[in-house]
Amino acid sequence: MSTRHRTMPIRCAPQPGEALDSWLEFTAARLTCPFTDVLSALGLPNRETATAALVLPAWTIRLTRDERAAITAVTGIAEDVLTAMTLQPFDGHAVDILPRHRRVNRRVLWGRAGSRFCPLCLAATGGRWPVTWRLSWSFACTRHHVLLADRCPACHGIPRLRSHPRRDTPRPGRCSSPAPDSGPRPPRCHHPLTDTPATAIPADGDLAEAQRFIDTALTAPGRLVRWPLYGLGGAPLKVVLRDTKTLGALVLNHATPDDLGPLATRNVLDRLEHYRAHPLPVGSQRSLDTRHGDLHSHVAPGDAAATAVAVTAAFRILRAENIRSAARAAQWLTDRIAASGRPLHPGNVAAPGGATSPALEATLRCSRESKLMPMARLRHRTGVTSTRPPTDHNDRARVLPTALWPQWALRLTPRHASGRPAAQRADELLAVACLLAGNTTPIHAAVRLTGTTVSSHSVSTFLAALTRHPNGADILRTLILLADHLDAHGAPIDYARRRALFTAHPQFINPRAWLELRRRLRSKPQPQPGTRSALALPHADRLTRPPCPPRHSTGHPRSTPALPALPLANPARRSRTPPTHRTTSPRRARHQRAPPVDAPTARPRAARPPTARARRPTASAPNGSTRPCPAATSP
Repeated sequence: MSTRHRTMPIRCAPQPGEALDSWLEFTAARLTCPFTDVLSALGLPNRETATAALVLPAWTIRLTRDERAAITAVTGIAEDVLTAMTLQPFDGHAVDILPRHRRVNRRVLWGRAGSRFCPLCLAATGGRWPVTWRLSWSFACTRHHVLLADRCPACHGIPRLRSHPRRDTPRPGRCSSPAPDSGPRPPRCHHPLTDTPATAIPADGDLAEAQRFIDTALTAPGRLVRWPLYGLGGAPLKVVLRDTKTLGALVLNHATPDDLGPLATRNVLDRLEHYRAHPLPVGSQRSLDTRHGDLHSHVAPGDAAATAVAVTAAFRILRAENIRSAARAAQWLTDRIAASGRPLHPGNVAAPGGATSPALEATLRCSRESKLMPMARLRHRTGVTSTRPPTDHNDRARVLPTALWPQWALRLTPRHASGRPAAQRADELLAVACLLAGNTTPIHAAVRLTGTTVSSHSVSTFLAALTRHPNGADILRTLILLADHLDAHGAPIDYARRRALFTAHPQFINPRAWLELRRRLRSKPQPQPGTRSALALPHADRLTRPPCPPRHSTGHPRSTPALPALPLANPARRSRTPPTHRTTSPRRARHQRAPPVDAPTARPRAARPPTARARRPTASAPNGSTRPCPAATSP
């Protein structure tokens, strides 16, 4: 730095966890000098534009490198200790700081302005303010078992919204807010905050336990929170607090006093209801967090009792053993949301609270499983408490047949008490349902992709009947697991290609082109056995040639199966029956076709050999001529 600062004559050591501005105010009070003299000695700005607004100075949020070096040179306090006295260690975990402006983003992680306080702690420490009191997640004092106070009881102002007046000497433990209705330059309130009434809470209650967990987690913000709901790997503290904010906002906006009775004592609930009824008390400073007190989804609650009840109710859901248990714990909350008239479906059940973790999304979806449409239960995979949102899985149609495999269809087809199937063509309907599991495609598109003959209405009716069946939940769960297995491992058959080939219009070779190919190939020598051409020609000929009627086997006539009768247009023309349909002997069965069943049978004649008439043997004459041999006579 270009300017060299002098050391201070009296140095006061900060207390563990104390805020930077509280330490500087206590130092100015010990030196009995205006607050501006201490700021000038440390190289901190006396006046900045931000101090005119209802926010803290930037150096209380995050120190720059030059500011840390200057304070260390003057006071001898290590730089890491100075960093811990600001909100910078909680950035990204319990608060979101805008790095460019060094301001707290109040719409993320329940950021707030000002500071809460414990009157008993202020009396015990001589007016020292911990930095964690600036966080919205601090709502109770686990040392004295009371809720933190939010406002001065005299002026109803929120303490420490801005820096201490620079021309006044700080008075630790007293309110430094301007007195109400005192003109453009009002005097300070200076009411002793140690006299503020405090709301007691049970030392072993849920509210105190929730605050102890948060205090422990804030000591190591980078440590993972290992709750069963988030799986074996756990979740970062930011994710847990973000889910807590989402659930807490829903609790504050929709829960009734009867729902919150098991969470807190009567005095805490009375304070909560008073805050709900009067979010902006008369004479209060209309800060950003109190202007929109009814929008807890975006800003922090303005009362510690509201924060305590909201966080405790959220922890009861998030600390469940699994997603199914958490869904049962959150069912009352989603029922209250639906009763308020807000339309609920799995895609928007957690929308007002912002982004949530997949585990919480699955919890809220499963809490509405009994109220969801059958199609939504398949798409969002509520049967297996999946944390995966529905996506595009149309490629699954390539490994699904038009009608589900018989081994699966026989087991999954719902049946009536009499044993009759609950729906016709259930195997095709099950194939469509398997494609819809976890998929975003419409029903009519799924019907087209699987090549079934059912309609979209039939699929919807079948799924509705399936949810009413006693075994419907198990069938839906099996279909979802089957879909997951097909996505992971596939199938050996490409059913989409098979459906494209074997349709009403087969995509074979053009018959005219095939005949032209055969005509040209007849002039060439026959292909060698075993070659590709020799194998392709008979196969193609079989595919393009019209099917021939079956022939008789060469066995005994009694073992030959009977053929259906050939219809005759005119009975008088029976003599024109083709030779292949006349009654023949067994010897000629391999060359001729069998007669129709109802055709008249002729009298069998003696069979003749298929070769020409035998000639008499000839003998060669001595001169080379031939002559007929004499007939052999018996002796």
